[in-house]
Amino acid sequence: MRKRYGPAEQFLKLFTPDLQIATARNEARAYLGSAPSLEVIAEGYGWQTVIVWLCIQIENLNNFTGVREKMTVARQKDLAALILAEYPNLKASEILLFFHRLKCGRYGRFYGMVDALFITSSLLQFTEQRRADIIRYKEEQSRLEKNVLPSVDTGKCITREEYFKQKRLKENKNG
Repeated sequence: MRKRYGPAEQFLKLFTPDLQIATARNEARAYLGSAPSLEVIAEGYGWQTVIVWLCIQIENLNNFTGVREKMTVARQKDLAALILAEYPNLKASEILLFFHRLKCGRYGRFYGMVDALFITSSLLQFTEQRRADIIRYKEEQSRLEKNVLPSVDTGKCITREEYFKQKRLKENKNG
């Protein structure tokens, strides 16, 4: 962690809530990319850093919602600890994607207050969708890899159809 992202403060500055929209624009990368999981962040920086980082995401949601009653700092810490305990395998990028979707209303809306139980229920829905999305992206990736062959001349990748077209042209030239 420290080699890749520097000290904990640098990590916190890099993975801000501002990245939520960029992460949502490339959800395949959020799922399949190399962002660290909550567990890896905890191993590298300590569990307190993960709690602080999750609280930053929660506070951003708190400020985003138009409800009267905001979530208290104590409840944010409890929720962050619960997320870390229940979902240590989620990547930082996936958490950013989750909060983006939550703010977009994908799981419903808050009524009167930012509710921790609503957030955890939404996170459960997110992880179910995540499983399906990861399978879909991996199948898509596999199909693409099977349909791309290395070019004989350049070493670059080309489609199977282009490969056979080039092969036929060479055979026609050679006689």
